[in-house]
Amino acid sequence: MDILASLPKKSPSVMAVLTLVLIASTLSACDSNPIEKIQSLTEEKYPVANMPDEPLETPLEINIEPKRLAMTSSWSAGVKDDGTLWTWGTSGLLRETKTGQDPTPRQVKGVNDAVAVSGDGSHMLLLRKDGTVWGWGSNNEYQIDPNDKDTFIEELRKIEGIKNIVDIAAGEMNSIFLDNDGKVYVLGNNEHAWVNGIREVEVLSEPTKVANLENIIRIEFQNGVLLALNKKGELFSIGKAEYALGRSIELSQDPDFEYYPAQKVQLPNKVVDFYASSSHAMALLEDGRVSVWGSNGSGQLAMKATGDILIPQKHEKLHKIINIDESSAITENGDLYVWGKYGFGENRNSVSTRTYDKPFLIMQNVKPIQLIDGYLSYAVITSDGNVWYWNWNEKGQRGTGEVTESMEKDYVLTPEKSLFTLN
Repeated sequence: MDILASLPKKSPSVMAVLTLVLIASTLSACDSNPIEKIQSLTEEKYPVANMPDEPLETPLEINIEPKRLAMTSSWSAGVKDDGTLWTWGTSGLLRETKTGQDPTPRQVKGVNDAVAVSGDGSHMLLLRKDGTVWGWGSNNEYQIDPNDKDTFIEELRKIEGIKNIVDIAAGEMNSIFLDNDGKVYVLGNNEHAWVNGIREVEVLSEPTKVANLENIIRIEFQNGVLLALNKKGELFSIGKAEYALGRSIELSQDPDFEYYPAQKVQLPNKVVDFYASSSHAMALLEDGRVSVWGSNGSGQLAMKATGDILIPQKHEKLHKIINIDESSAITENGDLYVWGKYGFGENRNSVSTRTYDKPFLIMQNVKPIQLIDGYLSYAVITSDGNVWYWNWNEKGQRGTGEVTESMEKDYVLTPEKSLFTLN
């Protein structure tokens, strides 16, 4: 895989001028503005998206690939093809370490039937072949065990009250489960009655079924916003963050009541891939086009508009996409684009942030299985079983055997191969 080389921004030498002339001469004759294209290449180290607004020739299939990699704010976990579970990073490793930190991926003993993992800032879920779900990490909202007052569970703990689970989603204060009948259940926080409309129940004592969701085949969840996809490729939303629901709603006058029942998101085509966020969301349609909605204040949607987009709108830059996640997308020809807010500096105390409101290219020739977002870390799993990380590594989340506290721009934005592989 070819990591993009930097393009200089110095005053042009004779060689640089000749290079630009060569680039211009090789551009397609039908390119209406080749000078603008050259400027877009030299404006940043990484070229910004300039894709033709055309549909894919072959419609995409719905992506229901099991979640094979997950990250929290301090550790990562992965599931290999043989069903073993591996962890790396700081804390939450399910194994003894001298310092509580190990940036090298190592196998967790006693697990040989893993199917999928899902994580958020502080807890993880593990789906096993028998349809049971096990959790570890933060239990501060009883998202793992409602009968245990411990705020952090250090060992794998079976989650009771659910069975025949086929998909999982961990999100800050909640754990979400999808069973093989297409029904969705929630455990954990019920703040503002977002799960079932019952204000008196702030914490769920058992997994609670979500109404109006049937024949679901995939779920995604983050910080109070749940997106669920059914067999027809129809997307439904429920949650307490109105901006990410993808529909116009009447805001309650009661600040302690934010129950917006599951409802279909109106989209122009079949949905094949998507992600949920507390403030925004994106859906990849079968023709390779992308619909977006929610807040764009920090470039989350990679759009020029800075206001809220309540009703789904076609993305102006992302076309011919085959995989999408919170701040990344991969095109038909294997280009990996990223966007959003990134922090750079010599260390955490010197970080300054920069917002990218246009998708820019950081990797080419990618044949993806899955894109994964985490807390300050992102990754892509490729068809050869390798995992490539970008963004921070101060807790050893990348699984390279090293901890890197420097947040220099080139390091943050350059994908790095992890020691963890699927095979």
